Amino acid sequence: MPRSSLSPRSTFRPAAAGASARRGFALGVALIFTLVIGALATAAIILTSNATLLAKSVEHQRDLKYAAEAGLQMVKSRLDRNATLLPDSGQSQLMTGATVYSADGIAVPGIRVNVWVGPSGSLSGQYGNFASIVSQAVDNIGVSYVQRLDVIQESFARYAYWSNSETGPYGTIYFQGGDQLWGPVWSNDVLHIGSTGATFHDSVGTAQYVSGAGYGTFMKGYLQYQRPVPLPTTTTLSRLSSYASSAGYNFTAPTIGDETTVLMRVEFVATDLNADGDSLDDNEGFFRVYVANAGKQAWLRGDYPATTSVANYTNCGDWHTVAGYADKKFFPAAVHPTTWFRQLMQASGMSAGAAAAESSATVATIMQHTGARCYPGGDPHLVAIARNTLPYLPSQWQKGGDDTTFTATGANGYWVRYTTTPAAVVAAKRADAMYLFPLSRSLNANYKGVVYVAGTTGVSGTVRGRTTLYAHSGDIVLLDDVRYAHDPSLNTCDDVLGLIADNDAVVADNGINTPQNVNPGGSTIWRSLDDTQDMYLQAVTMALNTSFRVQNFQYGPTSALYCQGAPIGRGCLYVTGGIIQVVRGPVGTSTGSGFSKQYGYDACAGSYPPPYFPTTGRFTDNRYYEVNPIGFNVVSLFKSISSGS
Repeated sequence: MPRSSLSPRSTFRPAAAGASARRGFALGVALIFTLVIGALATAAIILTSNATLLAKSVEHQRDLKYAAEAGLQMVKSRLDRNATLLPDSGQSQLMTGATVYSADGIAVPGIRVNVWVGPSGSLSGQYGNFASIVSQAVDNIGVSYVQRLDVIQESFARYAYWSNSETGPYGTIYFQGGDQLWGPVWSNDVLHIGSTGATFHDSVGTAQYVSGAGYGTFMKGYLQYQRPVPLPTTTTLSRLSSYASSAGYNFTAPTIGDETTVLMRVEFVATDLNADGDSLDDNEGFFRVYVANAGKQAWLRGDYPATTSVANYTNCGDWHTVAGYADKKFFPAAVHPTTWFRQLMQASGMSAGAAAAESSATVATIMQHTGARCYPGGDPHLVAIARNTLPYLPSQWQKGGDDTTFTATGANGYWVRYTTTPAAVVAAKRADAMYLFPLSRSLNANYKGVVYVAGTTGVSGTVRGRTTLYAHSGDIVLLDDVRYAHDPSLNTCDDVLGLIADNDAVVADNGINTPQNVNPGGSTIWRSLDDTQDMYLQAVTMALNTSFRVQNFQYGPTSALYCQGAPIGRGCLYVTGGIIQVVRGPVGTSTGSGFSKQYGYDACAGSYPPPYFPTTGRFTDNRYYEVNPIGFNVVSLFKSISSGS
């Protein structure tokens, strides 16, 4: 069969259903992807921009804070060099629109600083001198940062030992012989340490250098060639008189001379008013003031007579049992030869022979009796001497003394009266209630923490409370121990005493502080005639004219007592607080006379100084505050952070 010729045919196949939709979907995805990428890119740009802006904002805030803090420190440095820049009240602007520079000397751009300073807290200074420095950093568009720094003016009470000069009338004085100093030590002069060594348990600094440093033991090292610290002038203390007067505690002493002429003494008294077994309550601190008659310096001081005559021993004596009393009574040696003493001893159980022997005893016999003592003039134990004159009857003075035999006005002097209407709680407990000056506001609302004496005064007793005693134009004479009612080692900070003398502060060479030869005319027998063989001074003591020193330090016994196991003439001189003086005064010698120094540190006095105690002029940081810059008003701020009390 013939093959037919056929034309090729084109075959058309229509697109499958949905293919066009798939192409549209892909296009949409592509568009969405493009939009997302764009959005992410835009977001990234925005975030990057925000991060940059935020970083710049944080950096700018940091610059403002840096500038404000720099202003605080610059003004604090100016105050350290010139404390008079601090006003008495209100505030002073010490920097106005000032430029602040970075550490590399480049000015912080676009920021200016205003800084004010003013007193804060209590403006009286009774509790320390506080101040606030307020710094405001402002940029070109008015954004600001405000910071406040509270500072406290460093008190001289923080030093265990301070001197302006280590060389004076007695030559150059050395730390030596095992001296122990437990608090900060400073001198504007060369510090000398002797070959017998001394130990410094706290910081040591000097504006000069340390000579003999190899002989010293420095627990916290030492600094040399520091900036000098000047002593205050007496004019800075002029306000103390009015503060004392407001409470009725302003006294005039009969003398303004040295320790040998003193005719007034202040005795601190702590007494248990509520019968709880201690004298530590806030209202249990007092002082009383005794004034001796002209020519009775030895009586007031409690001096030990340089004679074998018993009649001259009016301040020193012994103890005897008296019928009708559980406790022994004190009798000055001067009354032993009297008929009434002999009869009293016989009536109290002595045989006639023993009573006669005691009545005719020598000074050596009397003063070698167990517990033989000496007391300063006016002490209640000396009743047999104080009352042996009119208007007192024989029955009122022919007796032994104790703490209660108080004599308001005696043969040799008188106690200054505080009030004729003492508080009932005091009158119920004390025979001397009218003569006790309170050291608390609860019993004297006008008490401001100051006792002022125009002239020279003796000091002794137990301090309960916070007070500063200022002897204007005179000396302070330490007649006996001065101790706190609270043990200072417990750091309760309830008791603190500041002693300020325009001239010297002197440990008296009397029958109380110095061991005495109780066998005059015979072989020497040294005895301590105090309740403790050592001298205790718990106070911050400042001598603004010359020195803290020991009277006749170079004389007397050299090995009568012991201090920390080593023989010494007068025992240990335990100071808890501080000694601040223009010229270093002597307290002992390398041969053993005088005292051995045991100077401790009262941290409470450094943190809570005695009322109105002088300051070094340097300021230390206390607290930082950030102040809300919105509505900031510097006048209102300083009014809100200060008070007049």
